[in-house]
Amino acid sequence: MVLKAPHLYIERNKLPKAVVPYPFEKHSKGYRRVTLVDLSIGAVHQATGICELQPGGRVDCCLHTNEEAIYVLEGELEILRDREAFRLSKDDYAFVPYGIHHAYRNRGNKVVRWFEAQSPQPKPPGGWQDTFFFKAGWPKEVTKPNFDDPRTRHLGHFREVGGEFPQGIGAHGLTVRPFITRDFGSLHMVVHRGFFEPGGALPLHDHSVEESFYALSGEMDLGLEGTVYKLRPGDVALAGVGAAHSWHNKGKEPFRWIETITPQFAAPSSSRIYSYWERLRSFQKG
Repeated sequence: MVLKAPHLYIERNKLPKAVVPYPFEKHSKGYRRVTLVDLSIGAVHQATGICELQPGGRVDCCLHTNEEAIYVLEGELEILRDREAFRLSKDDYAFVPYGIHHAYRNRGNKVVRWFEAQSPQPKPPGGWQDTFFFKAGWPKEVTKPNFDDPRTRHLGHFREVGGEFPQGIGAHGLTVRPFITRDFGSLHMVVHRGFFEPGGALPLHDHSVEESFYALSGEMDLGLEGTVYKLRPGDVALAGVGAAHSWHNKGKEPFRWIETITPQFAAPSSSRIYSYWERLRSFQKG
């Protein structure tokens, strides 16, 4: 019997329905969340989801015993974090450290949707509640942050320029841009957006960390523990610790995705590219 490392692929139409998440049933209005990755599907370090807030909706002021990262997909979201409030829009992102109270609201006339990542993984219903609620007042004015100001902390706007080009590990046509990192303030997670050009590929490899993927646009052949899946917009995949996976964009359009890595990489050798190490076989004796 061959044991396989934890891994998962979920098509968009098979994801759970959007619901008011625990423990916000009595602490929100017009708020729903689609669970992407959590303990129920085998993830142990992270929870991710797609949140939506209706016009006039709110999420009451709370704090968690975990970190939280958000990335706005559409609409305008206001966030109160500690004693400051900001208005975020498409491709803006924010980070909420451990134990910092925060709240959300939608004063616009359109639904706002955002990607959310939490680590360490929040406790499930029925056990110790790790979210605490408080009363908090919003300031009269909520403005768009100046992302170019060095004093702007834990906020940013994603631009598909720059980034890392990990060509030396056997990849080609791949660019990744981390935006939630240790330098940004996170101690537990890395969140990045990736870009694969048509024909781009990354050979079979594994990690000492847990990775989740949320497809944004294009199509990608994702190999997971011997099975190849077609990743399309809205689809989700999880590569647990040690899960062998590969990427190949066989289409004519770029492939884009959001990825959450937990915990953070401890060392360069956390990624093992199989083809690189396979070269050693030609040097073996006996």
